[in-house]
Amino acid sequence: MRGCGVYKTLAAKYHTKVRSIRDKYRIGKDFGIRYETKFGMKTALFYNESFRIQTEVVTGEFDTIAKSYFRISPCSLIQRLKARKCKWCETENVDLEVHHVRRLKDLKGKALWERAMIGRRRKTMVLCTACHDLLHAGKLY
Repeated sequence: MRGCGVYKTLAAKYHTKVRSIRDKYRIGKDFGIRYETKFGMKTALFYNESFRIQTEVVTGEFDTIAKSYFRISPCSLIQRLKARKCKWCETENVDLEVHHVRRLKDLKGKALWERAMIGRRRKTMVLCTACHDLLHAGKLY
């Protein structure tokens, strides 16, 4: 099956099976879509050959200075900590602690805080000290 990685990527993105993606986007042996314009049906092919090693040598001018990529924005956890606001009781300017779970699939979703973490797809939750203690005591509603 040609283009199998593309099918797997789309199946994971849309939470479906590779077979349904392949059936939906296959045009003969190629991978593409059909769409309608005011002039009629058109076809756009995304993948119609295998990834072959290029044997041609590309000539031309190259950059002498390597292009660097710097992450400008901090991660969301740092932003949540800098906000100094408890995600549960929403008190501000308090000491914060981060509650962390190893895997989201380990959460059962029975408690409201578990559903909040599952809904946001986050393994961490920034809480004030009092809420964090209640959570570990099993008393966080």
